[in-house]
Amino acid sequence: MAPLTQDDRKDQDALKRRALDALGAGRLQEAESLYRELLAQDGMAADLWNNLGVVLAERKRPAEAAAALRNALILRPDYDKPWVGLGSDAFGDRLEEAVRCWTRAIQLEPRQGSGLWFNLGVVRQMRGEAAEAAALFDRAESLTPDDPRIASQRLLCLNYLDLPGERLLAEHRRFDQRFGDKADGSRPPAVPHANRPDPEKRLRIGYLSVEFREHLGAYFLTPLFEAADRGRFEIVCYSILPEVHADAYTARFKAQADGWRTIGHLDDEALAAQIRADGIDILVDLAGHSGLNRLPMLARRPAPVQVTWLGYPNGTGMEAVGYRIVDPVSDPIGPTDLHAVEALVRLPAPFLCFRPPASAPPVVPLPAGATGAVTFGSFNKLSKITDGTVALWAEVLRRVPDARLLLKDRPLSDPGTADMTRSRFAAAGVDPARLDLVGFIKDAAGHLAAYNRIDIALDPHPYNGTITTCDTLWMGAPLVTLAGSRHAARVGASLMTAVGLPELVAATPDRYAAIAADLAGDLTRLMRLRMGLRERVRRSALCDETRFMRNLETAYRLMWRRWCDDAATGRSA
Repeated sequence: MAPLTQDDRKDQDALKRRALDALGAGRLQEAESLYRELLAQDGMAADLWNNLGVVLAERKRPAEAAAALRNALILRPDYDKPWVGLGSDAFGDRLEEAVRCWTRAIQLEPRQGSGLWFNLGVVRQMRGEAAEAAALFDRAESLTPDDPRIASQRLLCLNYLDLPGERLLAEHRRFDQRFGDKADGSRPPAVPHANRPDPEKRLRIGYLSVEFREHLGAYFLTPLFEAADRGRFEIVCYSILPEVHADAYTARFKAQADGWRTIGHLDDEALAAQIRADGIDILVDLAGHSGLNRLPMLARRPAPVQVTWLGYPNGTGMEAVGYRIVDPVSDPIGPTDLHAVEALVRLPAPFLCFRPPASAPPVVPLPAGATGAVTFGSFNKLSKITDGTVALWAEVLRRVPDARLLLKDRPLSDPGTADMTRSRFAAAGVDPARLDLVGFIKDAAGHLAAYNRIDIALDPHPYNGTITTCDTLWMGAPLVTLAGSRHAARVGASLMTAVGLPELVAATPDRYAAIAADLAGDLTRLMRLRMGLRERVRRSALCDETRFMRNLETAYRLMWRRWCDDAATGRSA
């Protein structure tokens, strides 16, 4: 190839600008054509191969994109950007590869933006490396301190670690100091509410959530619609859920609500104004710091009474949120009150109500009868399986030498993540051959049927299961749980007490292992428990929707009366 002349270089620079403009404007076909034209002139330019890879990834042609990015690395091995692209290509089903690529990009260029540090933290959290993930979120937060999404993700991650409730409260308060304040450090102005302070009026309850869909909605939100006393309460939903993720349950909730707002496109000021205009008396946040949330908006106090419940195993840390709904088992009176900014409102246990999945297959006889050995199991996220949980479960397996342990979570579909999980247990003295690792099962019925492979469920600590525990019990596997000192570590105790099995709640790690081993050693008791467990759950407080809703509505009414009293004395905004 002849050397480029000065005019050639000018023409090439012009083409590069056009290609970048086309990519930035989303004209991907044009951008691809321009980059291919540029590469025909200079096929040794690593930056052009990288940019072509970006375009091809945007055009949903991952194999071609990866080939272009690898060409860039062949030409320039110390180039960080192709590693970023390759990591993005791997994210989803090749988590170990994503970690390796993104880590390499950071090694080559430590001054990466917060997005890469954040994404790497998400992947490492998914793989069960919560402590490492927390450090990455720290870095992302230091680079972009004004992004509440990063701050919330970091707080969520901290719940997986064995930290005291007081430390977690301090971290959550810091969120309020940063995002509950205005830029000048002052609180948003207290705007009086126009709501009529009538203690007995029909209340407008607003539910703010991303979960008006099958995942959480089908399990725990259905009673809010179907068992509500509509003569005394009306329901308005504020759905953060992007329309692309709406499903049949979304449509059902929408049809049952008295009012429905899809609010993902609204900024905080507009959303707060909408809630005020709707005359909401009690606004219930169902997200906390998990997933998509609108917590900074709550600092504007759009409703007279603001509550957080269900979607997050901790408080918000925000002074604008007055209440958090729990129960006396999940949050014993006294110590746990010191872990929250919000006033803890304790319903008669449990603090939630479970609607069993209609797609659940029948409970089968004890799997140990067919396999000849007890199988312990957990379907919780790997992020909950901390080193402390691995040690706890390793002790159970040591006491029951012929038992197996089945773990199921989507990231286990990635061979690298599965190998890492085996290595973690091997380091704790567990033969990896004793592990059965199950990844993603697409259909809900197939997922639930997988529970029929376990005899006894083991709850992680200090972040217990919730949906997984309810599923486990419904599918006939009793759960052993360790009760800790904060809410996330006491949800298992709440649920097991609610179904009448408090004897499976341990106060110490040694007792946890002993309960699990004793249960594994008495197959007659285990079979009896298994075959009666679904009916036990069905008849328990956990599934009593009418009882739960009357208790919840009583709590709402008491909160409202307190606001009315404050309004009468001029203490409310």
